[in-house]
Amino acid sequence: MSFFPNVFITGASGFIGAALAAKLLNTEDVHDVLFLIRSETQEDGLKRLLQILAKHGVSNDNLKLIKLEQILCGDLNAVNLWIYDPRLKSIQIVVSSAAVASFAKHPLIWLTNVDGVMDMVNGLNRVAKIKRFIQIGTAMACGANAPKLVPEGFDLGDETKHFLEYTNSKYQIERRIRKELPEFPLIVVRPSIVVGHTQLGCKPSGSIYWVFRIAAALKSFPCSLVQKIDVVPVDYVADALYLLLTKKNLKFSNYHISAGIKMSSSFEELNIGLAKAVGRKPISDYQQKSVSEILAMRENFTELFGPCSTRAIAKAIEIYGNFSQLGILFDNTRILSEGIGEPLPFANYIGVCEETSQHLLIADQMKIDFKTK
Repeated sequence: MSFFPNVFITGASGFIGAALAAKLLNTEDVHDVLFLIRSETQEDGLKRLLQILAKHGVSNDNLKLIKLEQILCGDLNAVNLWIYDPRLKSIQIVVSSAAVASFAKHPLIWLTNVDGVMDMVNGLNRVAKIKRFIQIGTAMACGANAPKLVPEGFDLGDETKHFLEYTNSKYQIERRIRKELPEFPLIVVRPSIVVGHTQLGCKPSGSIYWVFRIAAALKSFPCSLVQKIDVVPVDYVADALYLLLTKKNLKFSNYHISAGIKMSSSFEELNIGLAKAVGRKPISDYQQKSVSEILAMRENFTELFGPCSTRAIAKAIEIYGNFSQLGILFDNTRILSEGIGEPLPFANYIGVCEETSQHLLIADQMKIDFKTK
């Protein structure tokens, strides 16, 4: 085998991982990258990856930059089947993006996000000389009892009150790596709420955007219009990861990729930005309602949202309604200090997200985030 890759990326077929892969292709900085893709053959894996990257706006010419030898077939539930592939011996930098990202009770969340990642870490620690391992988590791993402005590296330990099994799994794998391999070169990166793309809107993925569609249809939610929400576009996350991947020296071992106080948008700003983009007046009769008050409108859900499972909608409103009331923002001082600029506020590109979502039912867009198998 004559291919000696330096960078190993898992989860390149997911939302964030694909955005990073697209960034690498668009900068033509992808020649020494090995991709772990869940597929039976390299041909199928390459085809799947290219289809996803096309949704992220990668040109046909740039898609041709990825070669068959850059595909490693496998997943995190059977690490032993691929960890001794000779291409992994030359790997020095890893971006661990693969995960079961579901807000439902998916049976593989723990097996994949914790046990699978730990198996990979142990395996790579044996077969390669890893200099930087970037573990992509979630800022929500801070827990529901975090301060209003969450510092980077914040950790309440066993007192953390987790939002979901998914956020707990992301928190626990960070702890396990640090506890079991304290000398391992771990860099924890926690993006805040990732919604849409500044140019492509929801074409790559409609993940989480359906929450804002629900709130607009209800003309109510448990938060006030002046409250801010910390949202970043996936292309900004990719830019930040690219910086952390390529910069020679990093100052910290924990980072948020977030909007922070300065670039977080209030719900009123989102209301105005959306109205302006789609050519209508802002919602003027918005009402702040409790989760229970909104769930009491259950019989109107189909009329408001189109064909849907009222039970699934109710669960989604409960999860995000409760989170929205917390008003949590995530400090981004560290990532800014590494040299990246501020993200575009969500209010400035929410219109693109709406325009690229209108052909989809809210229920269909929700399926991205509520996978059960």
